Amino acid sequence: MKIKGNDASNLTDSRRFSLSDWEGAVEEPLSGDVSVPRLSNNTVVRSGTDDFAENGNNTKNSTTASSSSDNDSTRGTRPAAKRQRRSTTGSTKGSIFRRISFKGSNDGTTETNPYTGSESGTDFTSSTGSNIWSKFINQHESLWDGVDGKGAFDDDDDSIYDDDGKNDCSKSMKRCGLTWLWETQHFFSTMVRYPHILVISLLTFGVLCAVGLLAITAERNNYIEKQKSTAEFVARETAMWFSDEFRRAMLPLYSVQQGVLHSGYFDSLPDKIGRYPNLLVPGTEKTDFTLRNVTGICDDRDMINKFRSIVRPINQDNDLDGIVVGYRLFPNNVACLTEPHAEESSDGFNAYDFPQGDALLASKNVFGLDTGSTAFPLWKMITTDLFINRQFNIFGPFPMEPMTELVCGHLVIWKDVNNTDVLQDTLNVHGTEVAGVWGFIVNFLDWTKLKNKSDIYKRFADCHLEFELTRVSGSTVGLDSATLAKSQRADDLKDSNSIIVTTNSLHGEWQNRVGSLEGWAPAWFPGAVAGVVIASFVLAFLTASTLVERQLHRNLLYKVMPRRAIMKLQRGQTVLEKFNLVTIFFSDIVGFTNMAGNMTPIQVMKMLNELYTELDKLVEKHHVYKVETIGDAYMVVGGAPNRVPAPLAAERVALFALEAVNFVRKFRTKDGNQIFIRAGLASGPTVGGVVGFSMPRYCFFGDTVNFASRMESTSKKMKIQVAEITYRLLQDAPTASFVMTKRVEGDIVGVQVKGKGHQTTYWVERAGPRAWDSFVNDNPEDAKRDIETPTISSKLSKENYKEVDAALEERNYTSEEIYDAMTSQHWESLGHASSSLVAATDDSYSLGFRACALLEHHLLRVLQERDPNAEMSLSVKIQLNQFVQEVSETYGNAMFHNWSHANHVTTSMNKLLSIIQEGGGEDIPLNSFSLVFAALVHDAGHTGMSNKILKDIDHPLSKKFEDDIPIAEKNSIDIALNILFRDNFPSLRNAIIPGQLDKIEFARTLFQSILITDIANPDRVKLGIERYKACQDNQKDPDAGLCPLASHISDLFNGVGLEESVKDEHPDEFVVTCSGLKRCVRNEHLMLLADIGHLLQSWENFIKWNFRLFKEIHHCHRKKLCENPRETWVQGQIAFLDKYIIPLAERCRTLFPDEFAEALITNAMSNLKLWTIFGVHATNMMALGVRNDEREDAVLMELYGLGSDYLARKEKK
Repeated sequence: MKIKGNDASNLTDSRRFSLSDWEGAVEEPLSGDVSVPRLSNNTVVRSGTDDFAENGNNTKNSTTASSSSDNDSTRGTRPAAKRQRRSTTGSTKGSIFRRISFKGSNDGTTETNPYTGSESGTDFTSSTGSNIWSKFINQHESLWDGVDGKGAFDDDDDSIYDDDGKNDCSKSMKRCGLTWLWETQHFFSTMVRYPHILVISLLTFGVLCAVGLLAITAERNNYIEKQKSTAEFVARETAMWFSDEFRRAMLPLYSVQQGVLHSGYFDSLPDKIGRYPNLLVPGTEKTDFTLRNVTGICDDRDMINKFRSIVRPINQDNDLDGIVVGYRLFPNNVACLTEPHAEESSDGFNAYDFPQGDALLASKNVFGLDTGSTAFPLWKMITTDLFINRQFNIFGPFPMEPMTELVCGHLVIWKDVNNTDVLQDTLNVHGTEVAGVWGFIVNFLDWTKLKNKSDIYKRFADCHLEFELTRVSGSTVGLDSATLAKSQRADDLKDSNSIIVTTNSLHGEWQNRVGSLEGWAPAWFPGAVAGVVIASFVLAFLTASTLVERQLHRNLLYKVMPRRAIMKLQRGQTVLEKFNLVTIFFSDIVGFTNMAGNMTPIQVMKMLNELYTELDKLVEKHHVYKVETIGDAYMVVGGAPNRVPAPLAAERVALFALEAVNFVRKFRTKDGNQIFIRAGLASGPTVGGVVGFSMPRYCFFGDTVNFASRMESTSKKMKIQVAEITYRLLQDAPTASFVMTKRVEGDIVGVQVKGKGHQTTYWVERAGPRAWDSFVNDNPEDAKRDIETPTISSKLSKENYKEVDAALEERNYTSEEIYDAMTSQHWESLGHASSSLVAATDDSYSLGFRACALLEHHLLRVLQERDPNAEMSLSVKIQLNQFVQEVSETYGNAMFHNWSHANHVTTSMNKLLSIIQEGGGEDIPLNSFSLVFAALVHDAGHTGMSNKILKDIDHPLSKKFEDDIPIAEKNSIDIALNILFRDNFPSLRNAIIPGQLDKIEFARTLFQSILITDIANPDRVKLGIERYKACQDNQKDPDAGLCPLASHISDLFNGVGLEESVKDEHPDEFVVTCSGLKRCVRNEHLMLLADIGHLLQSWENFIKWNFRLFKEIHHCHRKKLCENPRETWVQGQIAFLDKYIIPLAERCRTLFPDEFAEALITNAMSNLKLWTIFGVHATNMMALGVRNDEREDAVLMELYGLGSDYLARKEKK
């Protein structure tokens, strides 16, 4: 009796099994090398549905990806005996199956069965070591390990404390450290994957820094201006105070002047002293101290008392606080009276007032000093100021003991100006006769007291300023100090930390350097800058963290369900989408349920995580959608939720399935064991959506889901079973060709499917690119045919022209077979063989096959030149196929410059290269590939309008490039390189141009060969001919101006991702040499020959493409973009053949064997002759066909007849 899934579950729930039922059980291997216990009565307990896969009696039934049908009741369910229990004896951890051995006790002892009370020869040990799942799990540690190494089912009361009852801080700290490290790495890796986060964060940091620095810089500047204003204010206020004090101090001097002049006491003194040299002391003439003997005159007690009677009251009345400390009278400029007298003192003043040399003379020795005649510079300066310049004079400060410093003021005394006799009396002042001079009076100021009174040091100290007050004009003869006052650290002031304030006073012009030793900038500025930077960094970091979290949250959401579903859920809408035709993949692990019973849940999770993580990578690679995993089941959908054509969706899912099976086949555990899966695919309509709002999941509903599950459950180990509709979709796959075989077991075709009846199914064996792998199925009509066997026969005349839709037939041939067929054609009749592989066609799909075959052949030669054992990988072939398909889509509906013409040029280029190779000419695989590549893309994006028309109508393309750049040609280069450097062609790029030198050679050939096709530009044609002549002359140092790429170097670098530094790394590659110029000329001439190859081939090719070009130009004429081509077409073609084509063929003699070179010229001459004869008639036929919108093949049949009939008649003659 066999117990099926639901019955086993019921038995489990009712706990009908006991350990006695398992006595004597043995292990028998089943499918997939998995062992399960077998009961002694031959009743096999089957958990789940694994053992029903082969006969189709599987009980799995899933109508939705997440539904709970009978499938859920069986998948992953254990028998009751496998439930986790706590044993009263033995270990309490793990499941029963981990602790029961059915081979008896290891030590021969018996224990009482806790469930039956009977003795058993079993002991509680770990499960058998032969179970590969146990080995796989036990030996593979990963993220899923239990915390602190403890089991997944430890007792609930397990303590986090160690044996000593102390908290294990070291483990907690280690865990925190590892968590922080992981979060940091994850944070930065996310920023690397999403550069916009880094850009936004840096912009945030920059903006915040800029705003913050601008704000604090503005505040700093305001602070500096305020500090400077304060310094200037204090300096000016101090100077003003001194100026006022000087005025107050000099006012008594004016009063004494008037007292002396009007008292009459001293009127006789000038006469008594007399003019120089009266009373001259012998030996003092013309010395620094010229003296006169004034004894009895200036020391007269009466005179002294009278002078004192005038000075003292005036000095006391002005209340100068002892700042003015003395006066001296100089009648006739001779030192005479002093107050206080020389024998007296006043506040320490003892008449030491004038320095001389190294010594100071006492007042009594100064008596009689003639200041108007002495040679001493000081007195000469003072008297000159007083009597000649007639200005007030203040001298000082200068040191004077016992006072610190003195300042003296000098005021002239003139005689009574009303007395005319006085004006006639003159006095000699250092050689100048001055009229009306009586003499002058001097007062002395204590500069130290004046400074102390001003509080100058405190003024600046209170403002935290240093200063240095200097006198820059006035009596500065070296005897007085230019420095009036300065702070202790004034010497440290510099231009950078101080300002100069200039003021004027009776003492002359003052300059005060005021500043702060710490500079004007505030002390808080560096800290503020640091604060702004730190704050900006913190905010930028928070921004980055927020963006990272949002990105991770978004990524997680997008992995859970599609974007559209998320947006609808966020808006509170119901998510429901209908898909007409999708392909669904199901897989599960063979024998998983039985094996999972021998593992703990954490071990199951570890195993599934490692396996399905790799499958998730394949999901992303193949652009399919993973729905979910249900236990060991894995579900993938193609064509939903992102809609794509049904064949493409089926192709993607099938490629995913193949690669998943291949991965599992190659995967081994650490101990070398292997696992197995089975897979199934089905296609059909389905509905996707989200049910409810709590814990939403995007699910698929419908019969297709159930059918895909049946395809998986009835599949076999390491096999992929597909339904018939999926099989048909895979036959129409756009880029891959699948090898599929019909499922046949004995005489039964297909398999019985529950709920579906008997179904014809297929096995997917392998896949390859369309033009690479053979298409194999059960139909014997698909057997390979000979290459030259035509697939479509036609009895119409000119059958070789008739368009052949051979896409399905061409899948039966390898790319090398297609290449051989294309290359073996005769040059004159390219495209006119009877084989479907080479027959002319406008079918884009067939043309793509042929282009892929040619490119693949030349690329394989490139790879094998680098490594003789190299093979082209499947990814390169698929990407090459996709590249050709994308290039074909760039060709528009132009009548001449279209995809068909590009293929004809490519075929012509391939033929020319094969002829060169057969003739022993130069053969460089990368150069050959680049030329074929250039031929295929040389008209990509062509608008059907000439460059002149594009400029005349101000087309957007004309604005894209400079005036001297050929518009259409450069646009084609840009399109081709932009496609090649897209993200979906990495393997193809690496195969073509893995290194810098490869990039240089490829780009150089591409630019040289395509730019030269601008033959409507006479300057470009002329320059090409000059390059040819330079090569023929074997010039050792060709003119650098001959290089056609000089103005395109930057475009060349950008096109293939080269840096400017490559010129320094490979300088020889960018020098115009004779050999390099020859290679350039070869590339250009081969491209020109291929581009206009139809003019050098048969009349049929010539007239076919001539007609298409005529139609293209006439189409522009209808749009009023150019003149009617009919008017000049006949003569234009004659001139073109005679003046351009035939000379081009002549120049190409050096490239080919003589026989082929002669054939080129002969063909051109023949076409020229036929056109000369039939050109007018042919042009009229073309114009009439265009005007009447006749079918092209009908017009061509008539045009073909013109030449063929003539040649036939000529041949008969």
